[in-house]
Amino acid sequence: MRKSYYSSTSNNFTVTVSNAANGEITMAMTAANTANLTAGRMLYDLLITSPTAVKTRVVEGIATILPSVTR
Repeated sequence: MRKSYYSSTSNNFTVTVSNAANGEITMAMTAANTANLTAGRMLYDLLITSPTAVKTRVVEGIATILPSVTR
C-alpha cells in the first residue's frame, strides 16, 4: 500500500489463501504496521506470481485510512 503511485515507501499486507477451492484470499496488516499509517487515501494492489514467474494483478483499489478516536 502506498500514498501515491510515485511513493518510494510502502506498507505491506500479509496474504494467505483462506479457501483455495473457492479462490478466497485474506489480506491483513499488523497492528504495528497500521499504527504508522497517516490518515488519508492509500493505493494498493495484489500481484500473484506463477511458478514460471508471470506476475498477474488480481485486485487493486483505494483504502481510506481514518484516525482512531478510541485509545
